[in-house]
Amino acid sequence: MRRSVLFFGLSDVFNHPLRNYQRFPTVRCDRGLVYDERYGNETALDVYYTDSDADLRPVLVNVHGGGFVRGDKRFRSGFARYFAARGWVVVNINYRLAPGTTYPAAIEDTIHALNFIRTLADRYRFDLDRLVLTGDSAGGYYAAIATAAIYSSDLRARLGLPAYQGNGIRALMTFCAPFDMLKCFLVPSPLDVSLDVANCVFGTRLKTPRKGDDFPFADEDVSVLPNVNSDWCECYLEAAEKDSFCGGQVEGMADALAACGVKYTVKIASGKHDRHCTHLFPFLKDSRAVMRDAAAFLEGIRAEGGKQ
Repeated sequence: MRRSVLFFGLSDVFNHPLRNYQRFPTVRCDRGLVYDERYGNETALDVYYTDSDADLRPVLVNVHGGGFVRGDKRFRSGFARYFAARGWVVVNINYRLAPGTTYPAAIEDTIHALNFIRTLADRYRFDLDRLVLTGDSAGGYYAAIATAAIYSSDLRARLGLPAYQGNGIRALMTFCAPFDMLKCFLVPSPLDVSLDVANCVFGTRLKTPRKGDDFPFADEDVSVLPNVNSDWCECYLEAAEKDSFCGGQVEGMADALAACGVKYTVKIASGKHDRHCTHLFPFLKDSRAVMRDAAAFLEGIRAEGGKQ
């Protein structure tokens, strides 16, 4: 087993009860809706919602993290319930993982999931004008690069990605995302875990944390930053000051958005316990503060329309 697969797999198992123990009795869940029949549960999604008399309800589509090589929608059930209890219909998606599939399969899956969700609009009374795409860590990257593909036909063409069938998305919300993931992968790390992740994701056999001329993708096909343009949706970017994996990434993304005149908000978590993706631990005071800030941002969007 690849060392990165083992590392992130153990992290999922250990952290699952700590992240997902909260229960919200009013929240219901429809599980295992497959959005791409070719891949079964690898491309399944769960829908979290409460009974509501709203004519239309905003939808939050979540892409789970897990180091690009592990993770599952069920490991973000607590996150989904939290926002479903606050008036959102939350769609937790799975996607194909490395090394079983390589880049850009997960981006393709994310776009396919968004297109499939449109077919559920009548069933769940989705307000597709208030659709927010979110993700943490690896999922935050895939959410961001999928957003780039939605607004860039050039990127879709270079990577052979499907088009999004809607007009756009209302907002992108990320937590501790690596917007330029090569900065995370191709640097020294304990046991070369980051390098192993890079080889899993890109199907390479790099021996040292440096990208050679034979690397199969150009920088602009991997980094979100050069694909930001003025058509982008509003962005909410959360980062942790003490993030050892994605630290320093949010500043570059903010600069790219500002240069294109895109509305954005950056929140830097600097509490005692704030580390990579600690927003997922509801027993921590610092984590609860991060989630309250995110909920306040989403509340502004939820209040924009629909019968409340």
